[in-house]
Parts: sequence; C-alpha cells; structure tokens
Amino acid sequence: MVSALSDMRLWSRALATDALLKPAVWAEPTKNPIPFVFTRNYNGPGKWRYGLGFVESGGFIGGEGSFAGYESTTMYSPTLRTAIEVVSTKNPNAITPPPAFQALATAVYGTGLGFGLTPEQALAPTFIGAAGVPDARLKQ
Repeated sequence: MVSALSDMRLWSRALATDALLKPAVWAEPTKNPIPFVFTRNYNGPGKWRYGLGFVESGGFIGGEGSFAGYESTTMYSPTLRTAIEVVSTKNPNAITPPPAFQALATAVYGTGLGFGLTPEQALAPTFIGAAGVPDARLKQ
C-alpha cells in the first residue's frame, strides 16, 4: 500500500478512536496486548505493546511499516488528540522512527507519557544495520 502522511494521520486517528472498527470488533485485538521488542534493537529501550495489528506506547496507538529504503511510525493519542508521524530512510547507526516518535512526543508533552525511557535514550542511535555489527561510534 502506498499512502501519504495525511492518509497515515487519518488512519492512526481512526484506529485509536474506534472510528475504523466497531467497538465490539476493536475489543478483541486490544484485549491482551503483549510487551515486545523489535529485532536488532530497532525500537530502542522504550516500552512497546503489540496488539492484533497495532502497537501501543505511552497511550499512543498506531503502527509502523517499511518499504525498500524507507520506514515510518504513525501514532495517535486519543487522550492528547495528537498524531505524530516519523518517516525516514533506512540507515545503519540511525535513530529509527519508533524512538524518534517517542522523543518528539516527550519534547512536546514531557516525560510523564510512560514510554519508559529518557529523552537522551530516545535520541541515541538504535539500529545497527542489517549485518548486525554495531559501528564503533555506538560504543562511545
């Protein structure tokens, strides 16, 4: 699927506010979201929970995706009535979209969102690349 940022904003808001699915249908995927960690430290040290087809962090609900060379995270907070979208190119030793989203939300709304990380941790490079070999700069 190809979409624009405005499409993703509308999708994340609809998903998080019961506008996309009927409440009885939405109840099933949100019943028991589980804590999880992306492979290769992609999402950094923050707290993430995975439900059926969505992710949740700090009260924000949405998803992430990628396409050859690009990746994105789009999250919406029903409480804060805010959507945050991060799109980037795939680069080793980079801050990936999930923690970049957390850093942006923390910069705007403060550290009490429940992400389980500091702004400094959110802004540290997280993705070590496809080869799985960290760059020497990550050890400094």
